[in-house]
Amino acid sequence: MNRYAISKNILRYLERYGMTQVQLAEKIGVNPVTMSRWMSGVRPPTVYAMKRIARALGCTIDDLVVGLENDL
Repeated sequence: MNRYAISKNILRYLERYGMTQVQLAEKIGVNPVTMSRWMSGVRPPTVYAMKRIARALGCTIDDLVVGLENDL
């Protein structure tokens, strides 16, 4: 699992929906510092966290890991 690809894909969804990292962190119930670590690639989100992120962004875990160029 490439943590940089995951953060890039999350960022693309955030931009698509006009959300900030802080807003997403609040929506899924994590500390903004934790979200920042995920987004900078310092630490990848757990599978459980990716499930919550995917639900909040209206996508699948596969979309976060692999990305869908045509969808975004």
